[in-house]
Amino acid sequence: MPMRLQELHPSLVHFPIAFLPIAIGADLLGRLTGSRALFNLGKAAIGVAAAGAATAATTGLIAQQEVNADGQALDMLITHRNLNLAATVVATAMATWRTAAERPSAPYLALGLASVGLVTYTAYLGGHMVYHFGVGVQPADGIAHGHAPALTATDAWYVTKHAAADLKQAAALTAKEVGEGKLAPSLKRG
Repeated sequence: MPMRLQELHPSLVHFPIAFLPIAIGADLLGRLTGSRALFNLGKAAIGVAAAGAATAATTGLIAQQEVNADGQALDMLITHRNLNLAATVVATAMATWRTAAERPSAPYLALGLASVGLVTYTAYLGGHMVYHFGVGVQPADGIAHGHAPALTATDAWYVTKHAAADLKQAAALTAKEVGEGKLAPSLKRG
């Protein structure tokens, strides 16, 4: 069974979710023990986390164009998207910061711990959208346009064009919603 375009995102989000805590945990333990191996692991893992976050963000923008979400689910999608875009920027800055530092600083580690909390929350939102609201689940009518292209070798060019169009539409929609002040609307709900 071929993977659908919107299914790329959930298959790739685990890289930043896993590597960010590995990076921060290794650097914390490295600070406690002075272990060069742990510092090296922390430095490498934050780079993987940042690259994974950029990939997850890109596929997430594409996925949002392929699913149906309204009401509370749409608010969650917007919050999930925008907080993860912020987390991607932070992870990229942290990877750059860590590349230049032999040892992680206390502010770096504090930012890393806060980022782990943020990513944990946004992962919860993503799962809740799927498991509670059925976003992206075909039997729940959670797929936009009635279908999303299948990722097959014979349709690679079509899928690439479709993904590029989704990414363009998602970037414009994100800019519009952020311009309207919709940064984290699900946080306003009680």
